[in-house]
Amino acid sequence: MEFTTNPSNVVTTLLLAVLVLAAAAHTDGALCNKSDKAALLAVKSALGNPPALSGWNSTVACCSWDGISCNATTGRVTELTVFALNISAPIPAAIANLTKLQIINFAYNQLYGSIPAFLGPHALPDLTFLRLDGNRLTGTIPPTVTVFDLSLVGNLLTGPLPATFGHANFGDVDLTDNQLTGDASMLFGAKKQLNALRLSRNRFKFDLGRVELPEVIDILEIDHNMVYGSIPAAAAARKWLRFNVSFNQLCGPIPQGRYTHRFGAKHFAGNKCLCGRPLPPCGS
Repeated sequence: MEFTTNPSNVVTTLLLAVLVLAAAAHTDGALCNKSDKAALLAVKSALGNPPALSGWNSTVACCSWDGISCNATTGRVTELTVFALNISAPIPAAIANLTKLQIINFAYNQLYGSIPAFLGPHALPDLTFLRLDGNRLTGTIPPTVTVFDLSLVGNLLTGPLPATFGHANFGDVDLTDNQLTGDASMLFGAKKQLNALRLSRNRFKFDLGRVELPEVIDILEIDHNMVYGSIPAAAAARKWLRFNVSFNQLCGPIPQGRYTHRFGAKHFAGNKCLCGRPLPPCGS
């Protein structure tokens, strides 16, 4: 059997292929908002144009760059991740122009200076995740940094928590390994959505016995502070995944519950006068 090729069909096929490629190229460009792309290039410049970000260049659509995610419909940048690249620089001001960001992750670099006030819902209304842990950031935490998931672990932050944190809608807060001081009790509250609170190795000082534990909380790590009072009785009813109140100034009986029994003496050690399982009995 002999097959013949119709020249008109070949031309039609080639034209369709060109149109498909052109449409793909147009779509690829459309999926990268021009102002966001300019802002990202400014971020790269402010970070010293690190080699690891060499793929961030004007010839490629920004939504395909490493560490960048975009809204599939609008092309606006929704995620900015520059993770563990050993970059030494202040946090770039141009991030404030990425007004549709939902996620910022600059963990494990060598960022220095203060945390800018624009890193929060006032300037970035969609931001729900901010991770700046493992850097060299200094100064106080600005009152605007009230994002749902907040991690500032392992910096050199000082001073008290801003009063705005008492009214913020947090789900996960991790401030471990800083030099923060004062009262952190405003983070607690029975009706709050907070399910994880880590304040370890700071200088916080407040009465734990006077707080209301959030009903959904399952991680509480406040060891190595100056927290005093007693452990709230409600702790016995929470389904703890992690619990550590060691090396504070707590007193009184440890609330006895199914989930508090999962933790050994080291999670309660180093306090003023805590007693009861897993520590020695009260009155002994």
